[in-house]
Amino acid sequence: MTETLDAEPLAGASWVLEEERLAVLQRTGLLDQPPDPEFDRLTGALGLAASAPVAALLLIDAERVFVKSLCTADGPVDEAFEIPLTEPLAEYLLNRACVLGADGVEPAHAQAEVLVDGRVLGLMEIVDRPERTWSEGDMRALESAAGGASTQVRLRLANQEATRVGDLVDSHNRLHELIARAAPLGEVLGELVAGIERFEPSVMPCVVLLDRKTNTLHPGAAPSLPPHYLAAIDGVVIGPNVGTCGSAAWSGDLTITEDIAEDPKWAPVRAFAVDAGLRHCWSMPIKAVDGEVLGTLALYGPRPRRPLPGHLALMADGARLAGIAIERQRSMETLVYDARHDGLTGLPNRAAIFERLADALGRTEPEREDAVLFVDLDGLKTLNDTLGHDRADELIQEIGKRLADEVRVGEFVGRFGGDEFVVIAEGANREQAAALGVRLLKAISEPVFGTEATVITASIGIASTNGVVTDPREAIRHADSAMYAAKRGGRNGLSVFEDDKRIRIGRRASLASELLNAEMRDEMSLVFKPVFELATSEIVGVEALSRWNSPRFGEVSPTEFIPIAKDTDALVPLGAWMLRESCETLSRIAPLLGRPLELGVNVTARQLAKPGFAQSVYQTLAHAEFPAAQLTLEINESALMAPDAVTIKTLQDLESLGVRVVLDDFGTGYSSLRWLKQHPRHGVKLNSELVSGIPEDVGDSALIAAVIGMATALECTVTAEGVENEAQLSALRVLECGRVQGSLLSRAVRADELVALLGRVPVIA
Repeated sequence: MTETLDAEPLAGASWVLEEERLAVLQRTGLLDQPPDPEFDRLTGALGLAASAPVAALLLIDAERVFVKSLCTADGPVDEAFEIPLTEPLAEYLLNRACVLGADGVEPAHAQAEVLVDGRVLGLMEIVDRPERTWSEGDMRALESAAGGASTQVRLRLANQEATRVGDLVDSHNRLHELIARAAPLGEVLGELVAGIERFEPSVMPCVVLLDRKTNTLHPGAAPSLPPHYLAAIDGVVIGPNVGTCGSAAWSGDLTITEDIAEDPKWAPVRAFAVDAGLRHCWSMPIKAVDGEVLGTLALYGPRPRRPLPGHLALMADGARLAGIAIERQRSMETLVYDARHDGLTGLPNRAAIFERLADALGRTEPEREDAVLFVDLDGLKTLNDTLGHDRADELIQEIGKRLADEVRVGEFVGRFGGDEFVVIAEGANREQAAALGVRLLKAISEPVFGTEATVITASIGIASTNGVVTDPREAIRHADSAMYAAKRGGRNGLSVFEDDKRIRIGRRASLASELLNAEMRDEMSLVFKPVFELATSEIVGVEALSRWNSPRFGEVSPTEFIPIAKDTDALVPLGAWMLRESCETLSRIAPLLGRPLELGVNVTARQLAKPGFAQSVYQTLAHAEFPAAQLTLEINESALMAPDAVTIKTLQDLESLGVRVVLDDFGTGYSSLRWLKQHPRHGVKLNSELVSGIPEDVGDSALIAAVIGMATALECTVTAEGVENEAQLSALRVLECGRVQGSLLSRAVRADELVALLGRVPVIA
């Protein structure tokens, strides 16, 4: 019992367990409830027994006094209210009860502690005028009332605890039921944190899951945390000093942060967390049976605080349940994965192939085509006999990996069984499927190192659904039938099934097969198409063009083999050869030309998107001893309409080398003057179709004039391609076009002819 309420008793031994005391009050709910008749009965009886004008039950928080019951001679005050600790308590109560004391003289008052399990939760207090003295009977009545209040609080606490425990047990039962019926992990974790929050409303629970491949954390369930905070921690890499959860996941040990504002582990994001209303974080690792860390269960709160033993028990129990749920989910995912994937290669298995094909055929429209490619490795039985089954399995694994690496968006590969694979190409017509087949044959036939550098070939059968075939088994039977035709045709080839008969693949696929490595077989050559300065009639540059003389097909037109190259893997090596060969050729004949010439070389979007392309250009220029300032890379404008990050970086690197970049085929239908304005390059080349319309087509003339005007303002050159007659040349001169090229001026010539041509440059009329 004490006679005064000031800072001393609040800081003394009775108040050391502040967190425990506050937790008890919060669990009873007394701080949030209106006046209680049972407590009013106690204070009313105390006021009568002590003949005191004011009797009150006070519950004490860390920063306030909460008046739970106040009784006067007129009866209980029908409201609960707060009194700051700095207020003169006794005088405040007298005034609130409309009993005025003597000014400047402290009222007479007495207090008795309300204790629960040794913790002071509040005070029972009587107050009267200053001249009042308290008798022993008054003090006995006061202590009796305080004991009654303590008993009531204990009863409330017991009832509340029973309800809380019952709710927690119910939540656990629901969790086990969800886990047993393989409910989605998000639903299970959501029930887990909801149960914790109902049991302990003073905390905000959060489950984060650990991705072991990237060592990053990702939110699993946290309904009470701010969404922007969850977004910020999504993908955080764990570490010994990465917040509380990152540290717990890293160490595998319980990690406690009592005050986020003071913990150095939170330094990088401290302000963000505090601004989100978070001040404490306690994190318990979630572990598998073998001890692997799967994530963490954290309890956040809005003020600095250390966990109580009950909190730690709650976290340990929650982490255990979360671990069971996560392991069950992983086991189910493994079962589902194993049921649909091949154990040797990891590719989708026969069941998954039929499932994917059925899905594709179900979405097929009359005008849409899907292709099925049946791939069978040639001579696997011989390899089994010579290398043994283990080596043969390694080979199948390697081929499966190559096929998986080769498929693109909209394509699917699975292992059908043994040495057979199935590839599904949605939306692919026969020619596109044939190009895909050529890519697959090339990938398969690369030497397999580790198995005595074995070279494997395959036979591929192709079947097209043509919007008619709707049965997956029928489609695969057709592709399988075509595959056997490919084997009978000599293996290492393709065959197509069409109209119930097997036919060999046509000219385009054969050209695609022959085009691969044609530059290495010296079948490719270069010609150079001059570019004239319109104002001076001088040849200022040349555009390098490739020519193909195939031993099997003879001279193949660029209009035929260039599109094939773009659809296959021939494009990148062919482009690299063309750049290297043209730079070396012009460097070699430079002393004979008498003056420097710009060299234009076409590059594609695929080349630009290949990391390291700019470095390969630099190495080519250095090897050929060709000046970077004389090299112009001509890029189709459609390749730059939506460039990715690699392409943008490549363009920046090329320009830093001093290489010019020109938009080719400007006016093909993808043009955007606004884009050109925002992303100026060194020049543009007007498409020959656009040039062919002048001077008759007023629209073409107007568009060319607009491009020339903008390019001039941006200090870009403009070159008109496909100039075939004098009328076009005259019109371009009127429009003040800077450069021209076309059959009217000069055909494409060999290197030796270029030297001769520069000695007798035609004068442009």
